Amino acid sequence: MPVVSLFQLDTSFPRIPGDIGSPETWRAGLDLHVVPELSVAQVINSDPGATDMTAVETAMDRARGDLLTTSCGFLCYWQDRLAARTARPFVSSALLALPDIRGRFADDELAILTFNADVLTSPAFAPSLGGFAGPVAGLAEESHLRQVIANDLPALDRQRAEDEIVRLVDGLCAAGGVRALLLECTNLPPYKQALKARFDIEIFDILTLIDGMKADIVDPAHL
Repeated sequence: MPVVSLFQLDTSFPRIPGDIGSPETWRAGLDLHVVPELSVAQVINSDPGATDMTAVETAMDRARGDLLTTSCGFLCYWQDRLAARTARPFVSSALLALPDIRGRFADDELAILTFNADVLTSPAFAPSLGGFAGPVAGLAEESHLRQVIANDLPALDRQRAEDEIVRLVDGLCAAGGVRALLLECTNLPPYKQALKARFDIEIFDILTLIDGMKADIVDPAHL
């Protein structure tokens, strides 16, 4: 059986099917490495270079997966540094798919949905966006899913989170023109089927990116 190694931030909030940290998301075995003391706030900020990545590098040295990935797309800041540490495929973020997606859709036809839009559009992450000029929308600060993630809460109301995400995307699509959606946040794919049922748009995320690299390791229910 193939194995996926996942480097997860030091969090314990619920990882429901479709979330990259849920074993039910995968056909492959999940080799999980929770990185001690690497919090959401340490990774999702406008000065990510100040964060010590030594613990992630140590975990990579122990990983046994055929493919290595992370639980937070904002680790894209360290993509090149971490990828250079291994000969195996390393996927820090769904944003790695952005160049290919932009080859199919104009920027104004593509929207990026992220945990925190202010941070993602800060100068530190400009290389990851590569000049993308389309809409970048973040979860509202008071939204349920953002609060669960940011505060590492023990309970997640899936329906509440889904309803809020559908409303957010509805606002993005209201003006017309959006034909594709890139879910940067690895905690958003559980709500992808609800979005597909509501909107006539193509949806990309870290799971579709990984599936394109190595087929049959993601459960098709979550693609």
